Amino acid sequence: MRSWRLLLSTLAINEVPVDVSYADVFVVLREGDDHPGPNDWEATVRTTHWQHVRPGTYELSAGTPDGHVLSGHAVLRFSDGNQHHFRGDGPLGGIDNAIA
Repeated sequence: MRSWRLLLSTLAINEVPVDVSYADVFVVLREGDDHPGPNDWEATVRTTHWQHVRPGTYELSAGTPDGHVLSGHAVLRFSDGNQHHFRGDGPLGGIDNAIA
């Protein structure tokens, strides 16, 4: 098994840009697989301002500092208004290029 933690410089939730003080995506590639599975990734996000994010599934779109664009559906697992944790709920688009 291999894993990567990619820092994010931009983030949008359901196409709405969100100001973040910190954000990353953690991705796991299981042995024998060519691509991460639909729930083999998660995003940790700290927003600069309080954000009310209701439980549910969201479309996340993010950019890395080196120009990769990642996107996919994720389920909100935790939110206290400033820190939010999402778990992948489908493929993470753009990840193959980002971890190559």
